[in-house]
Amino acid sequence: MQTKEELLEIEQRLLVEMGRRPLGKATHIVKGDSVICVGGGTGIAAMHHIAKGHHKAGNYVIAIIGARSKDLLLFENELKSFCDEVLISTDDGSYGHKGFVTELLKDRLEKDKKVQEVVAVGPVPMMQAVAGTTLPFGVATTVSLNSLMVDGIGMCGACRVTVDGETKFTCVDGPEFDGHKVDFAELRQRLSAFRSQEKQSIEHHEHRCSCHDKH
Repeated sequence: MQTKEELLEIEQRLLVEMGRRPLGKATHIVKGDSVICVGGGTGIAAMHHIAKGHHKAGNYVIAIIGARSKDLLLFENELKSFCDEVLISTDDGSYGHKGFVTELLKDRLEKDKKVQEVVAVGPVPMMQAVAGTTLPFGVATTVSLNSLMVDGIGMCGACRVTVDGETKFTCVDGPEFDGHKVDFAELRQRLSAFRSQEKQSIEHHEHRCSCHDKH
C-alpha cells in the first residue's frame, strides 16, 4: 500500500506529464489536393489551427465558418490571411450566406471533385450534419470531439464515444475521429442526459445574481 507522500509524488509526476504535451493525438495532415475545414461557433478557434497545418503542408485550404449571427463569428480575418478561400454563413443572414455551413459544403462538393478531406470542428449536431453531408460523396471526414474532454487523461470516462462499434476516449484516442464511424445518436443522447439538472442550475444561478443586483 502506498503512503500519502508516494501518492502525492505520483500526482505531481502526472501533472508534469500532462503539461508537457497536448492531450490526445496530433492531427494527421498529409499533402494532397483540396481540404475543406468547417468550423461552427467557438469550434472555429480549434479549426483555425488545423487549417493552418494544412496550409503549411501545401494543401489548397477552403474554410467554411458559421455562427448564429455576424457578431458571433470568430477568426474570419485570421483565416483569410492564409486560407485560399473562406466561405461564411450565418443563421440569421446578417453576414454571408443565410443558412447553415452544410449548405455551403454540399454546394462545394457538388462542384469540386478534388476535395480529399473535410474536417469539422464545432457543436456535435453540426459535426453530425457535416458527416451526413459528405457521406454520399465518399469524401473522408474528420470530426474533432475536443469539447467532450473533462479530466484529459482517460480516467473519468466522460469523453467516451462509440466509434465503429468500439468505445473510445476522446482525450486518449482522439480528439479526432472518422466522422462516418462516430455513433452520433448515442453521443447526443448522452450529452442531453442531465439537461433538466443543467436548466435548474442555470435558473438557480440567474436567481442568485438577480438577488445580488437588488442589494
